[in-house]
Formats: sequence, C-alpha cells, structure tokens
Amino acid sequence: MAIRRVLALAPAALVMLACSEPVGPQLARVAQASALSAGPRVIGAGHVQQATGLREFTFHAVQDGDRARGSFKVILPNGLFFEADVTCVSVNGSTGWVGGVIRATNAAPVVLGSVSTFYAIDNGEGGAAADIVSIATFNGGAGGDTAFCANQPLVLPPLAVTGGNVQVQ
Repeated sequence: MAIRRVLALAPAALVMLACSEPVGPQLARVAQASALSAGPRVIGAGHVQQATGLREFTFHAVQDGDRARGSFKVILPNGLFFEADVTCVSVNGSTGWVGGVIRATNAAPVVLGSVSTFYAIDNGEGGAAADIVSIATFNGGAGGDTAFCANQPLVLPPLAVTGGNVQVQ
C-alpha cells in the first residue's frame, strides 16, 4: 500500500490540552519507528473529548511481514491509564483496526494480560472532517484481538480527535 502523506501535526495540535507530555515529540518517535516497515500501519497521538474531559492517546501499530508490532496507551481524564503491546493490525482504506495485550495499568478494573482493541479513521490533513479514534475496549479474552482485526467491526463508539493526528496507511 503506498504511503499517502508525510506525518504532520497542525500547530493547534501542539497545544498541551491537559496532556502529561507534549504530543509532537510522541508522534515524531512513532513516525520514525514505523517508517522502517513497508506493511500496513496505524499511528497517531492526541486527544479526544469525553464527558469528563480530554482523553489522551498514543499508538503505533505496524504489520512487519507476518507479525504485528508496536504499542498503544490510553490516559483517561482522571489520570487512570493502560498500555498494551500490539498483536494485530489491519487496514481497509482510511480505517485501521488494532488489537493488543495489556501490559501496564494503574486502573483497578483493567486486567493485565487481557485483550484491548480499537479502530482509527484517517480523514486527511487539514480538511473539515476530524480524524476518529474509537473507544478502546479492555479485559477481552484470548483471540479477541485477532478476531477484531480480521473482522474489522465499526461498532465501538467513535470519538473525534480534537488535538493530534491519525495516520492510516
């Protein structure tokens, strides 16, 4: 699949918007790491609005031959978070599906070693439509990650990215 564009952030995306770290350096590291793979990739960092405030996310998922690699992290407005290692990634057009196994958390309800999944939609650069990141699931059972990537469902609630960027290639 051809690379459609170079990873870039709009100046407004660099505003911290209640982040623990700036988004720009995270995306630079993600772009550098994922540039090594020619396979499908879903990368991004930024914020989405939830009822209780801004949720922060960062992810890089690349298909490298017959294995997926990368990681993702979700930080809720109250500071609770979880991190996962990518186990699968699939792309269809401008939408990418990612699954992984949770390796770290400070949220009591989240189970280490369980499956987490989400999808992301790349709506281009500088257009009227915002990129989308779905709510991420957690505490899924073994095999739920690969089934999610294979079936490519769009049933998780979508959230518009208000600061940051998503790239699906």
